[in-house]
This record gives sequence, structure tokens and C-alpha cells, in this order.
Amino acid sequence: MRRTLRKTWQLAIMAVLGIVSLISVSCGGGSKGDKPGPAPTTENLSVSPSTLSLAAGASGQISVTSNVAWTVSAPSGYTATPTSGSNNGTITVKASATAAGGTLTVKGKSKSASVTLTSTSGTITLEPESISIPSEATGVTFKINCSGTWSVTLPNPKPTWLTGVTPSSGTGNATVTVNTGKYLEKTKDQTFLTIKSGSNTKYFTITKEAAKNNPPSKPTGLKPSGSNVETITTFSWNASTDPDPSDKVQYTVMLSKDNSNWKSFDPTEKTSVLNTVEMEKNTTYYYKVVADDGYEGGKVESDVVTFTTGSTKSYWADGEVRLYDINPDGSITEVSSTSRPFKLIYTGDGYTQDLYKYGGQFDEEIDKGIKALFQVEPYKYYYNYFAVYKVAAYSNEAGMSSGSTNWDEATTKVDTKFKCSWEGGNSTGIGCDTKTVEEYAAKCPGYKGATDAETRTNLSWSPISVIINADQYAGTNIWSSGMGGMKMISIAQTPARHPSSGSYGGFEYTLRHEYGGHGIGLLGDEYVYYSSTAYPHNEESTFRYWQGIGAYCNTYLPNWDATNNGWYSDYENCNLGLTPKVEGENWKTFADMTDIYGACNIKLHAGSAIYGVGVYRSENSSCMINNIPHFNTFSRWKIYCRIKITAGETPTVEDFVAHDFDKTNSYGSAAPATKAAATAPARRCSGPMHIDPYHKKPYFLK
Repeated sequence: MRRTLRKTWQLAIMAVLGIVSLISVSCGGGSKGDKPGPAPTTENLSVSPSTLSLAAGASGQISVTSNVAWTVSAPSGYTATPTSGSNNGTITVKASATAAGGTLTVKGKSKSASVTLTSTSGTITLEPESISIPSEATGVTFKINCSGTWSVTLPNPKPTWLTGVTPSSGTGNATVTVNTGKYLEKTKDQTFLTIKSGSNTKYFTITKEAAKNNPPSKPTGLKPSGSNVETITTFSWNASTDPDPSDKVQYTVMLSKDNSNWKSFDPTEKTSVLNTVEMEKNTTYYYKVVADDGYEGGKVESDVVTFTTGSTKSYWADGEVRLYDINPDGSITEVSSTSRPFKLIYTGDGYTQDLYKYGGQFDEEIDKGIKALFQVEPYKYYYNYFAVYKVAAYSNEAGMSSGSTNWDEATTKVDTKFKCSWEGGNSTGIGCDTKTVEEYAAKCPGYKGATDAETRTNLSWSPISVIINADQYAGTNIWSSGMGGMKMISIAQTPARHPSSGSYGGFEYTLRHEYGGHGIGLLGDEYVYYSSTAYPHNEESTFRYWQGIGAYCNTYLPNWDATNNGWYSDYENCNLGLTPKVEGENWKTFADMTDIYGACNIKLHAGSAIYGVGVYRSENSSCMINNIPHFNTFSRWKIYCRIKITAGETPTVEDFVAHDFDKTNSYGSAAPATKAAATAPARRCSGPMHIDPYHKKPYFLK
């Protein structure tokens, strides 16, 4: 009984202390399960001080007050000892030379405490702050003065001649040795070391002197010398010898009239150079050559040679301009002045100095291009309206770039004056530096204006032919406008030689198409790339813009019918004149002259300007289709009109027909071989009238 009563009493007490019992049980209870456990422990963790400032290399202490285990994490540049502990303790913190501050953290079970670390960097001075080392030297020293701990960092990337530094770190003042190897390069090199103490930084600059250079021998055998030297001449000399076989020697020609003020030519690795600017006649000159291997101490001058010019020369000067008249037989004669109204400008690209000898390759190929133009009508008959300027333009390299019409993007680059570049592949496209072309064309008398706009306006009346020193079937005419009215600059580019053996594949045929057709006649292409595709109506405004200032005058573009989504022909309002004014002349004028031209020949032939539908040419075959030596009747008429208008004369159909010696009733692949064939009576054509399914009206004129 007593035992039972005690148990009841105990349960009553436990009921009163129930909360304590439950807490005790949840913490594990006593070893026998029936006794209460120890009272709970509250975690305690703190540090002192909360901030600590250390110089580089210095140490400080932090006190830890705790009743639990803890760990320490220190920021970069600092070390903490110990890194862990329990209960109360002391942590020693040491700052390295790179210490720049941060937060040190002491972490317990659930609490943490932190100390803010700041850096008081050691003061750094260097003696000296920079040094120059001979190329053969293998080491040098400098002194670091520092109040704290410091470190030396090598550059990245490290030059091969810098092998290391000793020591690379320390505390207080020290002498550092910079270890280097021999330096064999003949140009100086420079690098620097970084010295840090905390947040303080200094740089030690090391310059490695260039290895000794052995200069070349002085040039000898200078020519010309003596008297009666041509005003454009070749300067030549014997090559210098350089003791260092890997050195490349360049030569600079120096020219003076007083042996004091010298003019320098562009450096060259050759042992001869043709002067680009004509020297004064009957003048004494002083001449020397400087050899330079490109390294310090590598310049050597020749002895000075004296010569006197005469009054003649055998070479074109760069930018030299000469004027020529065209003769009835197609030959050209140099003249001092001319009153002929229509001026043409011929120049070349890819012709180097040596190709500009009078009668040399430049002359031969430019003359060939001039004669080619005046072998076809109407240029042949109206030869006495034309004068021709030839302009020399020296290129540094011979040939033509390729891979793109943009020289900067060309895959094969040739350093030429006008940067002519062929697109490549099956394309015939060529691009050029039009600004430089215009600058050289403006060297012709009377073209250079007070402003660029005035110069360009002057050039708009003189089409430019750029003949390229290249062997390639290609050709492009560039029209540029923006000057108002019938004013545009035409630049026709044609390679001087053609690899094809075909009848119409030669240079002369391409030039007539590009220069005679596009450049002078302002004619559009008449060939067709897309035989079943209509001319895109969204390009009509651009097409008519060029027609408005005189271009595409051989191509008839009908009007767009938006309602029926197609083109329709309005023959009586065809804007084909050389001015923005609708002049009224159209193909019907010549198509109705059946006794002269034949209506079966002159009509609306579908296809022109690369499209097969919606745009027309006036005859089936022409120079603007396949380069044959024949411009169709309407093209000849438009060329004739431009010749007359440029001369200040009024073109008339009667005058044109009277002197049109290329007319016939039918053309195949070639123009008439004789004047008799050209003037043979025409036959009337017959047969059904063909209706173009894409349009509302017949596609030939009646």
C-alpha cells in the first residue's frame, strides 16, 4: 500500500511539473529514464575588437568569448592562427604584402561574429625607379625601401629575356636582383615589375637595349650624272651589302637643287626608281641615295652626284595630261589646244612607272581603246566633234584586284591607283575608287572647279574611260548623279586584254559597250537574264529617275497598271530624251521609215535591262546585247543627240538619217561589212502582229 501511495504522490508532483518533465524527456532524460536532465545551455559567442587595422606584414590579436566550438575564415591577404577552437580563446591575424582589408568571421554552432580588417600599407620607394640594361647583360639590381611586407610580381606575358627576380617578397628594406638573358633583337624592348605593400603599388621599369646593328654599305654607282639628263629619268645605283643577312635594306632617293633642301622619294627595296614628277628643264640637281636596314644606326648615305637636265623626256609623269584630236582614219594626233566641243578622258589603272614610257604599254593600250570607239557609228562619222585627254596615273603594282567589287574586301589585292577590283566568278562586275578617278580626271584643263560640286558638274560633260592593265573578260560603267538636270559622271572600266578568242570577246568590243554605250551614250543594257520575269514595278521609280537625267534612253518602260497588276504601253508618251523634258521622239519615228530602216527591224522587242517582260528594246541585236560592233538605230540616234547637244547644236531626225551610215533592214550577229550594205534598200516586212500576253497592246510599232 505504502508503495502504491508513493507512486500516486510522485505522479501528482509530475502532473504539476508536467511541462518540465516533457522538456526533460525531449532532451533525452536521465540515464535510467526516470530522472530529470541538466538545465539547457544558451550559446554565447563574441569577439573583440570589432575592427583591426594592420600594416603589411604586421600581426594583431582578436579575443574570442564563447561556450561552444568555433571556426575562423580570413579574407584574401590575411592568415588566422588558429583557424578553429572552443570556448574562450585568442586568434592571431597576420597581414601579407597584398592585404587590402576585408572581414574576418568567427562562426559557432548557430551564431557568428565578425571583425572588420583594414590595411595600413607600408610606404614603398624604389632606388632607382627604372633602369636600362644592355642587350648582353644578364642581371641588374635595384633597392626596395618599405616599412612593411612587400611582394614583386612579374609581368604577364613575361618577355623571354626576363627569367625572374630574387627575392620575390620580403619585409622592410631589401636589394632585389633582376635576372635576364641575352637579348638578340635589334629593337628595344620594355617591361615592368609590380611591387605591392598592402594597397600601395610601385612599378619598376626595365628597358632592354637593342642588340648591336651592323649598318649596310653605302650605295655606289649612282646614275644619272653629267648633262642633258631627261626631265623624267630613272635613278639607279648598286645594291648595298648588309653584314646581317636577315636585314632588308630599303633605299630612299634624295633630290635637291641647292645641295641643302632635299626632296625624298618613297622608299623602295629596288635599286632603281623613276621619278614621278617632272624635273625642271636645263637645271642642275644634286642626288644621293640613303640605304637603311630599318634598325638603329642602320642608315648610310651615298656620295652626292650632280647632273643637269636637258629639255626632253621619254616617260609620262604621274598626273600628266596630254590632248589629242581624232583623225578621219581613226588615228590620234597630239595637239596643244582644240576647239572640238566633246571632250573624252582616258586613263589607266594598274600601270606601273616603267609602263609609262612614251609609246610603251600604257600608250599602246590606251590608243587601242581610243581607236576602237571611232570604228563604229555614229562615232566614226562624227569624229571631228571629239577631242581626247590622256591622263597618266602611276600604280605601285601592276594588275587588278579580284574577289569583290569593293577593294577593301577583295581576296586578291593589287596596290593600284584607282583600286579597280573585279568581283570574280561568272560576274563581269568591277568597282573602283571613283573619288580618285575624278581627282585625276580633273587634272585636265578647265575641269577643276572652286568646289567639289563644281568640279563634278564639269566632269559630267566628259565621260571617263579607265582601261585596266589586266587580262580578264569583265567591264562595268559607273554612273553617279546628284548634281541636278542632265548631269552625271560616267566611269567605264574595261581590262585592256581579253583571254577569249571569240569574235566579240576582245577588249575593243567590251570598251564600245561600256564606254561608247553606257558612258557616252548613256544607254542601258539590252540583254536579258530573266526571260520570263516582268520588270519589277517597285523599281520603276529608280528606272525613271535615271531616264529623267538622260540614262537608259535606249530602253522603253511602259506604265504600270495597278488595277490590272500589269504593264501597259503608252507609245505616244515615251520619255526617252536626253533631258527631263518629254521630247516626243520615240521608236515610231524610225519604225515608220520603212524605206530606210524597215518596220520589221525597228519595233518593240520584248526584253531589256535584264528582264524579259515589261521592258523593250528597239531592235533584236545590238552592241548593248552582245558587244557586236553595231549600235541599234535608236541607240545611234540617242548618241547622235548627245553629241549635238554637247556641241550646242540642235539634233534633227533629217540630219541624223542623212549621215547614218550604219542603217540596214536587218541585223544578225554583226553590223554591215560595207557602206553599200548599210545603205541598201529596205524591204517591207509582213506577217501577223504578235500580241504580248502580259500587255494590252501589240509589242511592235506599226
